[in-house]
Amino acid sequence: MIFTIPTSSSATTTLLVIGCFACALAQQPAGPISFDRPDSLAGWTTSGGTSIDAEKHHGDKGSTLKIPPGGRATLKLGDADGSGRVELWVFDDGTIPADPKMSRAGPRWGLTTSDGNVLAVGILYASYLGGSEGYTASSCDGKDWFNQLVWLGINRSPPRWHKWAFDLSADEGLRLFHDDKEVSALDPSKVDLEGFNGIAVWGDNGVVPGETIWVADLTVSKGPPAKPMVKIKIDPYSSEAIARDLAASPAVRMYTRADAPPTPKLEDLPLKNSVSQYGITWTFSQPAHVGQFVNGDWYVVGNATVSKIDPAPLYGGEIPRRELDHLDKERPEAQRVRNGFMVNPPAAMRVAYDSGVRNWFDPALIQKLPAALKPGDSLVSTISMTKGLILKPQLWEAIERGVEDSSPTRTAAILTCVPAPLPADAFRPAFCDRQAKMYFSHDLRRDLLPRLTAPSSTPEPGLYVRFTQRPWVATCFFGFEEPVENMPQYGRDYARVVGLDALLLCTDLKPEQKEPLLVGLVQVGIDLGGMIRAGHPGWEGFGGHGSGRKLPIVFAGLLLGDEQLANINRSFPKAHFGEDEQTAYGDAWTGAKVVFAGHRAIDAATGIARDGTGPYEHTPPSTWREGKEKLSESYRRCCTSAAWIAQALTLHLLKAERQWGHDPFFDYCDRWMYEDETEALKVLKKDAGLDEPDWAHEGKTWETWVNEMWARYRTSAGLPPTDGWKQAHDDRYLRTAIERAAKKAPP
Repeated sequence: MIFTIPTSSSATTTLLVIGCFACALAQQPAGPISFDRPDSLAGWTTSGGTSIDAEKHHGDKGSTLKIPPGGRATLKLGDADGSGRVELWVFDDGTIPADPKMSRAGPRWGLTTSDGNVLAVGILYASYLGGSEGYTASSCDGKDWFNQLVWLGINRSPPRWHKWAFDLSADEGLRLFHDDKEVSALDPSKVDLEGFNGIAVWGDNGVVPGETIWVADLTVSKGPPAKPMVKIKIDPYSSEAIARDLAASPAVRMYTRADAPPTPKLEDLPLKNSVSQYGITWTFSQPAHVGQFVNGDWYVVGNATVSKIDPAPLYGGEIPRRELDHLDKERPEAQRVRNGFMVNPPAAMRVAYDSGVRNWFDPALIQKLPAALKPGDSLVSTISMTKGLILKPQLWEAIERGVEDSSPTRTAAILTCVPAPLPADAFRPAFCDRQAKMYFSHDLRRDLLPRLTAPSSTPEPGLYVRFTQRPWVATCFFGFEEPVENMPQYGRDYARVVGLDALLLCTDLKPEQKEPLLVGLVQVGIDLGGMIRAGHPGWEGFGGHGSGRKLPIVFAGLLLGDEQLANINRSFPKAHFGEDEQTAYGDAWTGAKVVFAGHRAIDAATGIARDGTGPYEHTPPSTWREGKEKLSESYRRCCTSAAWIAQALTLHLLKAERQWGHDPFFDYCDRWMYEDETEALKVLKKDAGLDEPDWAHEGKTWETWVNEMWARYRTSAGLPPTDGWKQAHDDRYLRTAIERAAKKAPP
């Protein structure tokens, strides 16, 4: 049964309650189930010619269960679902249909539930499956076998007996074994199975050549009642949650050069055994003097040792097996970690916060307590997502550990070690910047920010303050390691959040409303700029990913008077930024003179168009291919262009076009907002078959107030003209990038 219990306005608890399977299993004997007697199938339900085969043996002797094409055998173990273990041997003779890419269910074997659902392993054929090569798991209703699939990566060849085991533990959840080795590809969170009450074997449902399989040495072990799995849904950005967070946070005071705060003496700072932030507590081996930066983050003065962190980092076998996801299981036990921390994380796509991080997890970076800190060090601590926790991230739907490409990191906080006390308006130095360059809020050039009358649709700033309140701890890509309660998870939403924050700062908000928003966005820019300064390659144009990182850096540089950050393109010309790589001057098929440069765009470091999904708008839609030009057009509409508009308007209002250093971006945004695409949409439908109703059409963003701000202020006096996208420009950069890609030539 499933019960949904509202626990608060921002959280919902879902309880999956499993019945007493031990009682059900008591109806059946534990241990081996033999096929050696004439009455071996008593208690089984069979059909389609399923029979006992005395000629086919597993080992030297003994009969086996034969399931021909169209056959089926099921054994009910009781009325209620619950835990237990089922082992069986299956003989696969390697039969392959004439067309293995035609959708078809071959032989399958597995578990059934009291409500008719199935978890089975077997041979499934489809254009996207290698049924002729290996095995697939299916979690379904017993009818639609292709609904929820997991490719197991286990070879069928050579023809032989395979041992399979389904182990549903009351404490650890579901585990699948093949030849006594756990199959890490099967993540329990990806299958709909919390208990079972039966065993079933399905024959090949295809025609000639249909495959016959044999089953032998079936063993059922009883298990205790399964423990309820609790699924909790939390929206950390609900109005109630934001109100709590902001009320618990220290007020952000505005400092100017006229009232810059003094630097305290060491003895003026509190001496503490521990400090806490965002649910993380750092305990020192001995009391230490501590202070807080202007954004509320903590620092410790002088050498210090963190002897304890709560929640405690967990390693290897300390992590409950029920909490392991499929990525954890692919790693040796010694490489597994939860609630991890890193002292001085590198400015690179390598992290060790959680072994559930896809692609970028580096076990060589795992650190353990005690953590010795010296001035200039940054300690980044995290809280991991637990299994069953579903969080709503910024401007997105849901993140759950182990599901698709979700981040396994819930929260992050930073403790910085400094050589001496700091004034109250000091920004935290970038966590990747070992030079620990210091900035101060009294230096902020607030006079650069316009005070434009905001439309009535403008949102309350509290949500956007919360968006940048916690550190955006992310040096990698695709959002695989980004803390969900701290920052956006997708590049499109990254671009939206920073653009919306910056544009809000150009309105007539009260100073006390602007200051926390300003401090948060500038801190994000300091951290991102520190990454680039420390050698990070940047964030390439890759579909919706890669956007949004440049604006906070340029914004922070402008407001703080840091020319290196404000002119980040000129300071680091080979750094990747999505908005720049995905826009270029050139002739578009629509008649525009600036183009979207494609899903993978142009590599800023080499000037070469990335293969396959780079520039494409210079070609007519009739020539576009699936997965290439059509893919790029989809990303132009769904996940990039509309997310850039608030950024572009903000930069115009700040008169920061020169600092941005990439004019095609501005003209492309004008094109998006002003181009009449009436005829273009007809051509896209007729020549490329592109007519998806959920596409973002040109001329608008997703936020009404941004559309209104654009309409009111884009044509203000002193701003650049809006027709640059119609004018001819030097397009050698685009043409050369395409030519180099065609020749595969070096830059």
